[in-house]
Order: sequence, then structure tokens, then C-alpha cells
Amino acid sequence: MKSGLISPVLAGLILLGACNNQETRDPEDRSVLLEEPYREITDSINNDPKNATLYERRAALLTEGGQLDLAEADLLKRYELEPSEKNAEQLVNMLFMTGKSREAVRLLDKLIKEYPQNPQFQRRYSEALTNNGQISAAISSFDQILATDSTDFEAWFERGLLYLEEKDTAKAVQDLERSFRLQPLQLSALTLANIYAETKNARAIQLADLVISRDSTREMADPYFIKGIYYVNTGQPSKALDMFNACIRLNWKFQEAYVEKGIIYFEAGNLDEALQQFKLAATVSNTYPEAYYWQGRCYEALNMNEEALANYRRAYALDREFHEAVEGAARVEGKISK
Repeated sequence: MKSGLISPVLAGLILLGACNNQETRDPEDRSVLLEEPYREITDSINNDPKNATLYERRAALLTEGGQLDLAEADLLKRYELEPSEKNAEQLVNMLFMTGKSREAVRLLDKLIKEYPQNPQFQRRYSEALTNNGQISAAISSFDQILATDSTDFEAWFERGLLYLEEKDTAKAVQDLERSFRLQPLQLSALTLANIYAETKNARAIQLADLVISRDSTREMADPYFIKGIYYVNTGQPSKALDMFNACIRLNWKFQEAYVEKGIIYFEAGNLDEALQQFKLAATVSNTYPEAYYWQGRCYEALNMNEEALANYRRAYALDREFHEAVEGAARVEGKISK
């Protein structure tokens, strides 16, 4: 089995790469600037190429049209013509939008020296380092923020996530708890509860219940899932099933809950019910590799090796890092060939 499932909330938090949904037009293709609605302002720029305001106006239009690389070029030109703090901030924002973390790091390193009184440049520098995969440097950058303002709950939270990425759970919990004390946000509570559930710490239940008590609409499934994980890890399968069922009642698409239910039945030897849960998970999302891997485990246990092999292969096709699926496929191939 792959390493422990985590709450989708936390999974979303620790994704460090930047995702961008911009058009795929070649950024070097500037012919679009001669098209509507950009043509008129492009003519104005050609007549007055040192007018920074014109570049700003065209950048706004290009951003609205999804031409982010060209908008970035205009904002860079405007900054070169008028290197102000405000213009720098807009250029930095665009670099983040286009996913250019390396360029953002270089620019922000310069801006921090030029505008040391601007705390947002240091924060954005930390974020750019994180997006660039420079986790240790990002932690050091957050160190500087917290040395200046120890009440910055967002910085404590972000540094805690970085420690979590570095697998330093003790430091992660320390920072996240500090953030939660300063500002007891739902997001911090869920993140901490998830960590505590994986480490069999009963504070997971306390924090999950706190989130549930604040959920006036009674729509949040995550705290129930986290409680279920805690009960699984502490050997209380009956309570875990209750929590996963509650999770599914609130969100029938919560695929992880079906898989966790299936694993409980699988380990109890109830293969029919386990297989049913794993099939439900695959119905909710046919691109979820865990659902197929565990179907493979069930079929293998039932000596249905052809079906097991097909599901192991499906799991691996969806996740090329799923080594357990590869091992499972090799194992049943050996049985079939005998």
C-alpha cells in the first residue's frame, strides 16, 4: 500500500508547484498586438514608446485576454521606464501568474534591498523560493519575516508547511500550533488535526470536533475523514467506519473515504464488501489509482489473477510512481505463468 492517505485539504496545501491556465500561443509571436482590441494602443506605443502608462493599459488588456507572457513583457517595460515600488509589485504578481519562479526570485532579491520597508516583498520572495523548490532557502526567508514580526500567523503557518515538506514533523507542529494560537483558523485546525491523526495523537479528535462545531452549514466532510484516519491508526475500526460513512453522507464523491472503508473490510477478511467499496471509489473517480490497486489486492486474494493483473496495471498506468502496483502485477504474472 502507498504511504498514508492524507486529507485533500492538506494535500492541496503542500502542493508547491505553480499551475497556470494561459493560452499556448508562442510568447515570441507579437503579431497578436496588431489585432483587436490591442491594435489601437499598440499604434500609440509605437508613436510614444517611452510612455509607461500605455504599457500598463495594454498589459491590462492582454491579461484580460489571457495573453500573460505579452502582458508580462509590457509590465517589465513599464517598470524599466518607471522603476517604482508599485510597478515592481505588479510585475512580481505577473511573474507569479506566469509561473516564472526563478525570475521572481531574482527580481525580489533586488527589490528587498531597494525597499526593505516593504514586508510583502520578503513574503513573496519566500513564496517564489518555495515554488522554485528551494525549501531550505524559503524557510530561512520566513525566519527573517518572523524575526521582524513574531505575530505574523500566516508566516508561522507557511513555514510549518515547509517543515512538513521537509518531513520535520516536530518543527511543523510547533509552527502550526503557534499560528493556530495567534489566529485559530479552520485551515490551521484541519492541517494540525491531519498530522495528529497520522501520529496517533488524540488532539486530532479535539481539533476535528472544533471544526465540526463551527460548521454551521454541516457540509464539511474533511474533519470526519480525519477522525476516521485517527481511529484506523489507533485500532478502532468500528469508530473509523462510522466516521467514513459520515464523510460520505456529506460528500459522496470523497473517494478516499471509500478506499479507507474498503481497507478496513479487506483487513477483516470481508473481501466482497471490500471490493464493493473499492469499485465505488473507482466509480466516483475513474482516474484514482488507489481504487484499482485495492481491487487488484481483492482479486488476488480471491485467486482471480487475470482480474487482479488488469487492476494492478490500471493503477500503475495512472500513477507511474505506484511501485506497489508494479510489484502486485509482477506477483500475479508469476502465478498466471505457472
